[in-house]
Amino acid sequence: MIQMRRGWFHLASGAGLGRIFGFLSNLLLSRWLGPVDLGLFNLVTTTVQTTDTLVRFGGDYALNFELGAQPESIHSEHGALLARAFSQLCSITTALLCISIALWVWFGQGLFPASIASTQRSSLTLLLLLMLLCEGCSASAWEILLVAHRTNLLALRHGLFFPLRLLLASCGALFDGVSGAMCGWVIVSVFQCFWLKSVLGDNWTPLRTWPPLVVGLRKLLGRGLPFYASNLLASLIFFPLLIKLAADSGLAQVGYLRVGQILQQLFAFLPATFVPVLFLRLRAESDFGRQVCLLEKPLRIIWLLLLEVLLLYCALDNIVIQSLFGASFLSALLPTRLLLLTSLFESLCQLVVQPLLAAGLTRLYGFWQNGAAILSAILGWLWIPDAGLSAYLLVRLLYVIIPFIGFGNPVLKEMYEPKKNLSLALVSGAVLILLILQSLNITELVLTPAFSILAFLLIALLHRQDHFSLHKTLMSRN
Repeated sequence: MIQMRRGWFHLASGAGLGRIFGFLSNLLLSRWLGPVDLGLFNLVTTTVQTTDTLVRFGGDYALNFELGAQPESIHSEHGALLARAFSQLCSITTALLCISIALWVWFGQGLFPASIASTQRSSLTLLLLLMLLCEGCSASAWEILLVAHRTNLLALRHGLFFPLRLLLASCGALFDGVSGAMCGWVIVSVFQCFWLKSVLGDNWTPLRTWPPLVVGLRKLLGRGLPFYASNLLASLIFFPLLIKLAADSGLAQVGYLRVGQILQQLFAFLPATFVPVLFLRLRAESDFGRQVCLLEKPLRIIWLLLLEVLLLYCALDNIVIQSLFGASFLSALLPTRLLLLTSLFESLCQLVVQPLLAAGLTRLYGFWQNGAAILSAILGWLWIPDAGLSAYLLVRLLYVIIPFIGFGNPVLKEMYEPKKNLSLALVSGAVLILLILQSLNITELVLTPAFSILAFLLIALLHRQDHFSLHKTLMSRN
């Protein structure tokens, strides 16, 4: 438990500082680019984030499953082989994705809207490929640091490189718009690669693509492909849906979406830092019931904190949006609420699935994720042309809620005190219904603040013991 707390502290402190500085840089980007150019920049960064997920090919889960229980495993012959094989896997898939995207943009006229001039399209494409190459190859290095339990260095990803990347991007945007922002991003990404190589040495070999490390690759793919298939399907669905949104509703709508994503990153920093450490801790336990026992209290406290933040935001979001982003972004009010609600359920889903992944139940994971993705794809393609951004956000919300219900059922059966989550579930369900009604124009936004304040006071009163427990844990020195 002490080791888990220490690992979480490293990641949380890095992520906390990083997200604060990244948030400030994103504010500058938003004000200097405006809704339309911010939407274009969002298309680029979403492409990079999608590639960052796809290049891992499920090897991140496999590496953590095979070596995550003991930090010394990475230094064994078997561990070193898997680490180098994972580096090779990410490098090869990064190269293939870069080639595919280059052909798609240059010859297929994809990604960027038709309004982008050919000369600007060429420069943006070259910068995008550099971003993809650096970020894709670096993906394996961060996972190797996690497996080695070097959370103090892993924290630099969120605490230094992410905010520095956004800071230089915002400075570049001031001088040359979207192209300048991408140049700033590339500079930091290149520096990041050199730093990672100096830290990891022979355990990270991003330039090695031949000969293939057959034994290590087979091990990684055998364990990680079911996990990867779900991420691949989700990316192949939501990335095209975002492009469809830009084409049908305009880049400004994608810019409003970006505002919600900026706030979403701050909102989700607590579970994002806790999940990797939690998985390593659960992986050390062989009994599923014991894994759920370790999860139960952190799950309830994180759910409580995220729900309270969401309710406070819904009460104050008009003031927040105008103060931070300006009056031109007031149309982002409902999108930000929906994105934060989606982030709440996504965070809970990431938590409840950890015992299943630690037990190696990737087929169950794949069933629920893939089923939700297919249903979301069908609804998205049918609905987005008519409803635009609201349809995209509701489809995204549906994609998160379905797996949460599926993953939560086996975990709920093993909980010792499931009734303690009842009030949180009821309030979360009420917020969900209210925001869906607002998205469908059945009720007005003005109804939300009063409801949000009353709901906040209710759960704060009912869960005062959890607040006390959290305060006691944070203040403990052991």
